[in-house]
Amino acid sequence: MTRQRQGSEKPFVLLGATVLTGGRELPKQAVLVDSGRVVSLGPRAERAARKHGARRVDLEGMYLAPGFVDLHTHGAAGVDFVEAGPGEFAKAMRHYISRGVTSILTSLYPSKPRQDILTLERIAGYLDAGLGHGVGAGIHLEGPYLNPRRPGALPSGAFRRFDAAGLDRLLEAGRGWVKTMTIAPEMPRGRDLVRQLARRGVVAAFGHSDAGYEETQRAIHAGVRYATHLFNAMRGVHHREPGAVTALLEDPRIAVELIADGFHVSVPVLRLVHALKPADKVILVSDSVHPCGLKSGLYRFAGRTVRAAQGRITLLDGTLAGSLLSLDKAVALQVKEVGLSPAQSVLRATENPARAVGLERSRGAIGPGRRADLVALDRSLRVRRTWVAGEEPLRGLA
Repeated sequence: MTRQRQGSEKPFVLLGATVLTGGRELPKQAVLVDSGRVVSLGPRAERAARKHGARRVDLEGMYLAPGFVDLHTHGAAGVDFVEAGPGEFAKAMRHYISRGVTSILTSLYPSKPRQDILTLERIAGYLDAGLGHGVGAGIHLEGPYLNPRRPGALPSGAFRRFDAAGLDRLLEAGRGWVKTMTIAPEMPRGRDLVRQLARRGVVAAFGHSDAGYEETQRAIHAGVRYATHLFNAMRGVHHREPGAVTALLEDPRIAVELIADGFHVSVPVLRLVHALKPADKVILVSDSVHPCGLKSGLYRFAGRTVRAAQGRITLLDGTLAGSLLSLDKAVALQVKEVGLSPAQSVLRATENPARAVGLERSRGAIGPGRRADLVALDRSLRVRRTWVAGEEPLRGLA
């Protein structure tokens, strides 16, 4: 399998759009793209485009944002990453691109130890090859070192205690692609796990945990700087038991994921989180699962039956089981229901997640030298066109 060629299109300039980047709105900005990278913005881009005869693309009246970055997604369009063959993996990437997502971490739930290794080796192979236009930017392991008291919809029978040799096997199978691992730091040797992940350059994400307030503070002291789907599968806030959520919200060092579909976290609570956390520490994720983009009905996820209906997906007992969300919808909800500006909402789906996993030098913003991952949005924040490394993979497709 060979890496797909990227950035092969001739230079082009995007004209007339309001650029949303870095939390700011830049009206009527020209953006020059060449060899898969942004070359320049503004008047300088227009001058260079005229000089070199760059193809002109009119985006008058639209927004132009960095491509969205989804750090937590298990699949979409009928594709579960744990089971995906190469054709299915590529199919899922087309779905993300159609929603303006140009970078993802493929999220993997745990299974038997040997199967985890095989899954990691397979996904790492797809990423090595750039399969799916290079949208895959890494891997998120949601487990296996989690607390069975807070499984959510994950298979708690596959949870296990941390041991250094087992972690080494997982990370070696991932061939450097594992960027984040969700862990329950209160489990035996949990803080050792946090430190070991830090030494290996992997972000330790708090989640599927039954830790209380003080235990969560100790985990933060040990090095946790990230929270997987805040509020979900963890202790919430009580006026006599502040719980993990309070510790994660009050510490300005912690970046928190939000599944902003209106089901996992209600709109008033979304407003509260945005008011309490620094603007650069809130990250929108989908936590989508494979029925995302499919019709309502019964499906299987992580070995259990789930029901997709009325915009949500649940186990048969009503427990939320991932989501049917895409990041374009999450961004729009923050504007329409929560009250953020388009630029503020886009920041939480682009630069913030890119920075959290060390991708900020190339992705998450529009600027000279960055990968030309771009999405054109209409004024209702609907995706109209998407470029990945300067190319439009869906151009001309029905």
